Amino acid sequence: MTDIELDNLYTELCHTMGGLGEQRAPLFLARFALLAMGVIGQADVVQDLLRDAADGLTVSA
Repeated sequence: MTDIELDNLYTELCHTMGGLGEQRAPLFLARFALLAMGVIGQADVVQDLLRDAADGLTVSA
């Protein structure tokens, strides 16, 4: 995937979430994630992606 394609897809993702509204955006992301996991089809790859996505987002107590 090229940088331009990635940028276009990210823009589409943002527009889709904006159109769905703040309340439905998390459900959309969860559904998208499940679909993407199925397409990726490799548990180890998905596990690495989950860790990478969460990196730096944890809340300190």
